[in-house]
Amino acid sequence: MKKIKKLDPPRVLYFIFLGIVFLEVVASFVSIFIAGNSEQRDAAISNVFLGFLAAILFSLPWIIQSRFKVKIPNYLEIFVLLFLFSAIVLGNIHGLLVSVKGYDKFLHINSGIFISLIGYEIILGYNQAKPKEIRLSAGLMSIFAFCFSLTLLLVWEFYEFFVDTIAYNINNETTRNMQRYQWLYEGSFFPQPYGLIDTMLDLIIGSIGAAIISIFGWRIILYKQNKKKGV
Repeated sequence: MKKIKKLDPPRVLYFIFLGIVFLEVVASFVSIFIAGNSEQRDAAISNVFLGFLAAILFSLPWIIQSRFKVKIPNYLEIFVLLFLFSAIVLGNIHGLLVSVKGYDKFLHINSGIFISLIGYEIILGYNQAKPKEIRLSAGLMSIFAFCFSLTLLLVWEFYEFFVDTIAYNINNETTRNMQRYQWLYEGSFFPQPYGLIDTMLDLIIGSIGAAIISIFGWRIILYKQNKKKGV
């Protein structure tokens, strides 16, 4: 009797999310041509780009594994897919980032955590493939994970800036507001437009998530190294 191949949970989730994104892109593409006003058309154009971005990022774990020859644990792949789906599909395409208070900051602290975990898996796999004499220390691996996370957090803020800028130059009455630059800041915490505060808080909160994982990872690696040495 032929043995049935066991399904890989991350791969199953990947194809489910990819199918949902495909339907979102098709629906948004159709909406571009049937939109009743410029606001709906702008939203549809943005959602098409977000759909393609989601598809690329969903594939990132497999790209990293094939390029760097490392194995990312199934739990981490699942967390990453869930996070990307929550951020791009639910948060941006379906508007939870605007309609649900605190959703944006929740995503940013989790993004710092998840990206740091990915950074650790990459550098641990690299380290184990090298001779003991040239392996990186626990401190350097933690710095790499932290900086890896910050880099991708920054790239996302670049993306938000370019999307808002392009949308504004196409139509200065656009509703694209990823950096919240259209929101009026009425507080007294800092005398700058709300968009600047939103961007900086996103980076700070994401950095806190990355720092938490980096510190814990550093201590865990040191503990394992000392245990091997019998310290």
